[in-house]
Amino acid sequence: MPADWSGKSFCQQQGYLLLAAIIFFTRIPVKKRVPDEALQLNRAARFLPVVGLMVGAVCALSFVVFYGIWQNLWLALLLSTTVGILTTGAFHEDGFADSCDGFGGGWQKEQVLRIMKDSRLGTYGAVGLGLMLAIKLSALALLPVDLIPWVLLLGHGLSRSFSASFMFTLNYVRDEVDRKFSGHSDRMTAGELSFITAVGTLGLLFLSLATALLLIAGLFLLHRLLSWYWLKRIGGYTGDCLGGAQQLAEVLIYLILSAALV
Repeated sequence: MPADWSGKSFCQQQGYLLLAAIIFFTRIPVKKRVPDEALQLNRAARFLPVVGLMVGAVCALSFVVFYGIWQNLWLALLLSTTVGILTTGAFHEDGFADSCDGFGGGWQKEQVLRIMKDSRLGTYGAVGLGLMLAIKLSALALLPVDLIPWVLLLGHGLSRSFSASFMFTLNYVRDEVDRKFSGHSDRMTAGELSFITAVGTLGLLFLSLATALLLIAGLFLLHRLLSWYWLKRIGGYTGDCLGGAQQLAEVLIYLILSAALV
């Protein structure tokens, strides 16, 4: 209702948008009523890296607890990853799997979009998801145990900032009805992009300059590659593309850090 939104201060509106982001991107229960004006994905996406830091904190704390109980690195990583997936409802993993199915099984734009909308998991999605999780866990296992919680925080926050940035640089390619329904009716603003970049890159301050620059360079190249590929295949992005981008960025972050910090 208008009074619930326009009558609120700027800080109160941002609080509602943060709650909307938690609703969209996690399974964390939100008891407070959120105005419809805030429940727009393109608006709430500015807080995606904040949600990423929250999820990363849950995973990091879970890892510390599980490792303290069993003193086994792989078991702690598997259990903390499970906790993270339960926290988000496999939101981004689902997008990654759908992207694998869509781009792997479709030749024309219409085929790709239709396959990505199919809720069934195909061979490309199953294989891609399995390999992605295996690579993610293997890269984390190479890190010193005391660094893993910090790397999880950085990976979850920065990868979601990376994913949200495509909402500024590319166009959403679904039809107008789907565009409005999913909340992609407006492109992200420069101010929102600046905010997600600032939040997502906070963790880089704790890295050496060389390692931080290496991460930025790797993510920049991945951004260019995905943008080129999506534009070539479908002319822009979909929600599944953003989920896939988050997972790929998270894996790349862990691979770079596991090579640079050991």
